[in-house]
Amino acid sequence: MLSHLNRIEEYLACLLLVLLGLLLSTQIVLRYGFGIGYGWMEELARIGFVWVIFLGAVVGMRRHLHIRVNLVLTLVPPGLQRGLEMAGDMVLLLFCIAIAWHGAELVYSTVVVEFRLSATGMSMFYPYLIVPVSFALQALRIVLRYVQGRPEAENV
Repeated sequence: MLSHLNRIEEYLACLLLVLLGLLLSTQIVLRYGFGIGYGWMEELARIGFVWVIFLGAVVGMRRHLHIRVNLVLTLVPPGLQRGLEMAGDMVLLLFCIAIAWHGAELVYSTVVVEFRLSATGMSMFYPYLIVPVSFALQALRIVLRYVQGRPEAENV
């Protein structure tokens, strides 16, 4: 089940990245080659860009590749390093849960009060949806890292 989730995250991010490249390339050719442009392409590209970034954050969390400030860890005795690293992960877990919760509230607000993009008419539900999804998946990755007993980086 977890390997399927890993593949879905990465395949979706790759697919969105390819679509983003196609949209932007098409927009450049149309604008500079023919002097025309479409606002809906720019809106979709912006949404795709945000989704790729947030999905990439999930993959980075799974692979334990997020930026860490390790200076403090190098200054304390080896016996305390593991505890400090775990404390940092717990703070990060709480942060991810809080952002997922407030992101879900934001998504819900787009259902209660209709808010649409101007060029596509798309509900803001879809662009905002990645926030709670990404941070919930990141929180899950932190928990799984400790449940599975592999708090070190994944070599994938």
